[in-house]
Amino acid sequence: TTTTTTTTTTAATNTPEIISIPEIYDVIVQILSLLLVLLSTQLYQPMVSSAEAAESEIPHGNFFLDKFMEYSSWQRQNYRTQQKVDNGAINEPMAVLSSCLTWLVDRPAPPRRSIASHYVELTKAVAHQMTDLVLSNDGMYEDSCVVMAASPKHEQNDASSSTSALPLQTTSNDKTHNLTTVALGTDDSVALSSKGHVSGDVSSLKRRSIVLQPIRSILLLSSTVLLLPIRLVRLAFTVLGRKQHAILPGDVSKDGHSLFQQIQTNCEKSSWNKTNNILLLTDSPIADLSTALILQVTNNYRAQSVNGRNALRNPFRVELASLNDTRWGKDVATRQSDSSLLPLSSTVGDSQATSLSINFESLFEAFGRICHTELGALTLYTMLLSSPIFAESVAARSDLDLVIIPLLRSLYFSSVMKHDKLLQKKGTGGQKTPFQMLSQTDKPYRSQSQLYVILILLLIFSQDPSFGRDSFRRVSIPAVQWYKERQIKAISLGSMILVVLLRVITFNLNMLHDEFLLSNCIAVLLNLSPHIVQLHKYVATRITFMTISCFKRYLVLLAENGGIPEEEGDLSSPLGMHGEACRTFLQLIKHSVRPRCVEDNLHLVYALLVEQRDIQKICQHASMKQGDLAPIIDLIQRANNIIEQHGTGRSAAEAMQTLKLHSSELKSDTGDNRGRTNSADSVTSEATDLGNLTFTYEEEADPEVFFVPYLWDVIVGALTTSTLEWSREKILVFPLNEDTETLPHDNGTNNAVEKTEFDNTPDVV
Repeated sequence: TTTTTTTTTTAATNTPEIISIPEIYDVIVQILSLLLVLLSTQLYQPMVSSAEAAESEIPHGNFFLDKFMEYSSWQRQNYRTQQKVDNGAINEPMAVLSSCLTWLVDRPAPPRRSIASHYVELTKAVAHQMTDLVLSNDGMYEDSCVVMAASPKHEQNDASSSTSALPLQTTSNDKTHNLTTVALGTDDSVALSSKGHVSGDVSSLKRRSIVLQPIRSILLLSSTVLLLPIRLVRLAFTVLGRKQHAILPGDVSKDGHSLFQQIQTNCEKSSWNKTNNILLLTDSPIADLSTALILQVTNNYRAQSVNGRNALRNPFRVELASLNDTRWGKDVATRQSDSSLLPLSSTVGDSQATSLSINFESLFEAFGRICHTELGALTLYTMLLSSPIFAESVAARSDLDLVIIPLLRSLYFSSVMKHDKLLQKKGTGGQKTPFQMLSQTDKPYRSQSQLYVILILLLIFSQDPSFGRDSFRRVSIPAVQWYKERQIKAISLGSMILVVLLRVITFNLNMLHDEFLLSNCIAVLLNLSPHIVQLHKYVATRITFMTISCFKRYLVLLAENGGIPEEEGDLSSPLGMHGEACRTFLQLIKHSVRPRCVEDNLHLVYALLVEQRDIQKICQHASMKQGDLAPIIDLIQRANNIIEQHGTGRSAAEAMQTLKLHSSELKSDTGDNRGRTNSADSVTSEATDLGNLTFTYEEEADPEVFFVPYLWDVIVGALTTSTLEWSREKILVFPLNEDTETLPHDNGTNNAVEKTEFDNTPDVV
């Protein structure tokens, strides 16, 4: 531990350009990878949290993790004493965190001629040349099997201008044999002129040729820098065979059969299909590995007390608890070098630098680029809960859409439902089939835990009343490029949150039946409900449609249950989940059309008017009368009277215009209007009249039980899938996929991947 930390700290005191040296960059990558490997003893034993280990007094075998934490805690406690006699003393936990946070913010790209740079380009080449996935309008992949570690910057968002990460160029005019080189982003180019290599422009090749021909070139290319990325090639082949049926052994040469056999043997030895693997396209290996290290050291040793005694405090969380913003320091900001490897504030030679500090503005912007990934969302969650000063600074921001929109994007693409899957689930000829959970091949996400973390983050944001007010009134999204069902422009952040949550609820009710997922969606919706104004017309239509469709499904489930309603608060059955969802939608509608908001939500009024027959039937149903729904029925009646008295209502435009001209008549006579304006303050102040609607997030008593296994799942299945070889069949800390899978055999009789009945391996690259 001492050697590792000292190496990093010493590097910071040298020239700022030291990290641009290829050898130094590669060494740091290897050090961070080695730290993860040394901490991986957790990976191969059942999950035992620090609290459970201390209570049972049974050692859990995490030798390096225990020593790492014990030494870090001891070093931090003796830091002030050492400083009095040695001005060069170093607070090593603070130094490690400062380095990792700096790399997270700056995301230093690997320099040319470095092994890390070669591998970054290699993964991009695999994604571009070996898959048919295309970039969406926002510059990122839509499929969860290929994930960018950081979203592209605005000037790079033009998907149409994207080119191959490893462009293949013809450098010879020989008609019989072209000499092909691969540009590495270095001063060198490698000639790929042996049999089976690609010649000419890759874009002109057919799909089958694109799949098969680059493999040998990539392998030979890797051998020039003493690397054999068989894991990376295997990662691509696993998906291509399963998803696109593009691997056709009968159409390849004997050399190709030999390559297939090598990959198949490697898959069988490593139990590759036991974990949910994706291809992570990173632009900064140091940033991603250091982020994983932050999560490892801050999410272990969380126990506060054991058997009434104070437990060992996590020194890294203690440092994060005192994290400060460098912008408010008198001297730190002026003395800190933006290009330094380690901020000056983390060195103890400065008597004023007694706590960890970083530029909160830069940190927030960095989260805006990475929070769409599992590592980014986990890190944002960790920072919000461990650093109160940072959490306060985030809550005070008016541009939270920078992190909310990437989270919503991940939720959106993680809740894709295919019509053929729905038809299979419902059966043919109108016959009902038993509910079946999604197999892993049908899941549009890598891990369901990612959905939990994103919804927890939304709940944390929504529990602040100012967030709900600002999201509907002050934050507007000009256009949402990744939303496919409809072209959405000029929508408020609050409306965007609602439409994505409605989609997640639909996906959950039809596919997952996850109680935790539904309860968190409901909590966020109800937290936002007192602040809903200026609701987008598409969102208003979706709320109304969801309410009706959910209620119809509820009636079917109620009949199947013999007419016996579910118990109050029961979310363990489809009946209870549909009933609770329907009641939540009704409360959402009720709060959106109350007197102080109705004039700003006329699109919802019109949607209710169109579907008034079904809405009135729902409001009058016995199972839906837990709240007073009379205001909804009264509003529909008043809207009807306005249309009949003041307009023809022959078209939607005419009806909306009539409602706008006479919107004041929509307010209930019993409402407490008293001439008050429909301002943000009056809308928010009325939230107290609606009852206690604020749901807050509280961590479990032992959060390690969830976060540590999930973190290792992310490290194995996403971060290091193609760089580190884990003994997957021996993993015990998180559940493995119980399936068998083989690559195509070389006899030409099997054109696709063989699967068993219990195959639940994801469609991933």
